[in-house]
Amino acid sequence: MTGVKTEFGDISLRAIIVGPLDVNCYIVWKTGSKEAFIIDPGGDADIIMDALNEDGLKAAYILNTHGHFDHIDANIELRDSLKAPLAIHESDIALLRTASEHAALLGCEATNQKDPDKVLSGGEDFEAGGLKIEVIHTPGHTEGGVCFYIKDEGVLFTGDTLFQNSIGRTDLPGGSYPEIMTSIREKIIPLGDNVVIFPGHGPGSKVGDEKAQNPFLSELY
Repeated sequence: MTGVKTEFGDISLRAIIVGPLDVNCYIVWKTGSKEAFIIDPGGDADIIMDALNEDGLKAAYILNTHGHFDHIDANIELRDSLKAPLAIHESDIALLRTASEHAALLGCEATNQKDPDKVLSGGEDFEAGGLKIEVIHTPGHTEGGVCFYIKDEGVLFTGDTLFQNSIGRTDLPGGSYPEIMTSIREKIIPLGDNVVIFPGHGPGSKVGDEKAQNPFLSELY
């Protein structure tokens, strides 16, 4: 089996670790449907496509939480192969075009990516196969960072905004510590303690657990 597959309420989710920086790429769909969302295909397009095929899924959308190379490096290959539209926030489009430069700063290689099919600003909804995903703009790690929220199931894909016991780095171009803390305080915490977070790296958590134990969040209370 490719990646780790779980069922969460009425949704099915497969998490696959991809690329040189071990990004969590997620495939999520409503259980019983065959239309899926791909979130943050950071590399290893062949492995991601194998995962789709294992469940007989069709990709409805490719969604990027932000534009750093390790989250986008399989965009072109998957979009061209699967004919699924790609979406990213308007403020991170420039990062798609300069992925190779950013990768080089970290001693990695990446392919410059094409512009998206759908440009996000925050507040949009995507729906496929009976599953609805809301876009929440959460700048701070990058200017165009977003989270993807499945309200009906209390599930939030946080990208590199919020991790278990940590937050996304803010020392790269476009990063801002005050902004990421504002995003967490005003956009994520109000969703509720029971919301499950699936981050861009590492294990998942809950909003309430992060409020209680994440050292970066202690300054918010």
